Amino acid sequence: MKTININNTIENYLSGITGKAEEAWLKEEIQKDPALAREVNLRRRTDEMLADRNIIDLRTKLGAIEMKKRYGGTMRRTAIRAASYAAAVLMALLISSALYFAFRPGSNETLFNKYYARYESPGAVRSVVSSGNTMMDNAIASYSAKEYDKAIEYLQQVISTGQADMETVFMHGVANMEISNYPTASGSFTKVIENNDNLYLEDAAWYLGLCYMKTGDTEKAVKQFSAIAASKSRYSKEAAKLARRLK
Repeated sequence: MKTININNTIENYLSGITGKAEEAWLKEEIQKDPALAREVNLRRRTDEMLADRNIIDLRTKLGAIEMKKRYGGTMRRTAIRAASYAAAVLMALLISSALYFAFRPGSNETLFNKYYARYESPGAVRSVVSSGNTMMDNAIASYSAKEYDKAIEYLQQVISTGQADMETVFMHGVANMEISNYPTASGSFTKVIENNDNLYLEDAAWYLGLCYMKTGDTEKAVKQFSAIAASKSRYSKEAAKLARRLK
């Protein structure tokens, strides 16, 4: 089957205009992917609420006709009730739409929270810093203790010597991710990937994609996750899901 645009497919499905093959594909995906099922259900409910605008318009017109038949205080009370009713329904529609676009399962923020996991360094065997340790040992220990600012200071000192290996650069990236400094983290992960000869390539590629997604650079995120999905990385399955959801 040719490449399918998931957003267009969902809209066509809810509108009842999908082809049999496309509809069968979507139903199969819904069975396999709970997040996609929630997305479809949420869009269906939103469409139903928006469709209710026709009912609102009709009721408003009927209310106007009724008000013309009434006089004085009766007419005023009827107008107030009609206006209050219409305002309440419209407010409900606005809130529903806002919640849909802000918190729908496919949003970057939601996907990031679902797929991001703190990196656990194999070298993090100590939880306290000892003055007798090397600079890198101090950095790893600080990271393990979730003292990320300290870890970054130690890592930067190692990097400034010009003798840092890719482990140092990679740890600098993940430590900056933990303090939400995503641009700096992206730079570190890019250096690891460009080195192309180290043990941190897969992790760096994955976290770089997450950085792009977190900062709203969806185009780069899709490209990054698509590349991971096409590789033999242990992150390939998760990357394929993210690339599809972000398109």
